[in-house]
Amino acid sequence: MATQHDTGGGEAVPLDLPASQVKILRGTLTDCLEGVSGDLKTPEQMPNPAKARREADAYERLLAALAEGVIVVPDEAAREAVEVMVLAVEEDTDYQQIIAEHDALFGLLALLGGTEARAA
Repeated sequence: MATQHDTGGGEAVPLDLPASQVKILRGTLTDCLEGVSGDLKTPEQMPNPAKARREADAYERLLAALAEGVIVVPDEAAREAVEVMVLAVEEDTDYQQIIAEHDALFGLLALLGGTEARAA
């Protein structure tokens, strides 16, 4: 697993995330790494295997950062990989609609004098 920053010159900073988020990220990044690694088994069928290799390397660095509690920034390849993931999640889940529904329900709950619900 890659543990060094591929472009050098970065600064190691604490990866200050709650344990619940680290767990989610570890699973998501592992799934992404497994997916791109599987694709790289047949690079001739990929439109851009070099980009896929950069993504795989970025996922490895991010997983190492989660394990070590320190991340090296800047890391443009990792930023690009996570940005693609964020946009895909927003598109796949209709994030804006979920937020609107959440806000509307909590607004109604507040008007009804309900207690604030806590996410599990």
